[in-house]
Amino acid sequence: MLFEGDINKWASGSRSVPRQGATYDEITRQTAFNAASAAAAAAKDGPLPFGFVSAAEAGWTFDAALKGSPVEWMHRYLIAKRAVESKLIDEYAADGKLRPVIVRPSLIFTYDKPAKLLPVAAFALGNAIGLPFVDRPVTLDTVAKSLLAGVETPGETGIFGFKEMDRLAARF
Repeated sequence: MLFEGDINKWASGSRSVPRQGATYDEITRQTAFNAASAAAAAAKDGPLPFGFVSAAEAGWTFDAALKGSPVEWMHRYLIAKRAVESKLIDEYAADGKLRPVIVRPSLIFTYDKPAKLLPVAAFALGNAIGLPFVDRPVTLDTVAKSLLAGVETPGETGIFGFKEMDRLAARF
């Protein structure tokens, strides 16, 4: 879920429509915690790989300033993503139950949706000229391949930005 409420249908690539009143905490944090708990309970012979799609923006350190602003939704979104990242790394990886593979894409796109390519081009240009806090967009294919490669490769664990996602995806 990219946006809470009906706007998600129009803004999210998945076009999902969350139920009325759904929150980032419920959809992202609670769902991931439940899945991680079930996976950790099944871990018998060492850590199980566990993939999570976070967000590049989860690495931002200034988002508290968004609270009360017109983009307060981003603050709630990042709180939920960071809570999952922290629990996966600080609890499940630390106790040897899970081997988290966390990918942090920013803007995700596919070439079969040309209407979305204008913001993709703007993000790519912003990243290329070095604008702070602007990650290069990645294709949905890169996100999927990098997550699968990370989960399938025993030595891979932690948080992976767009450069690391490119490296992992190249294995497919």
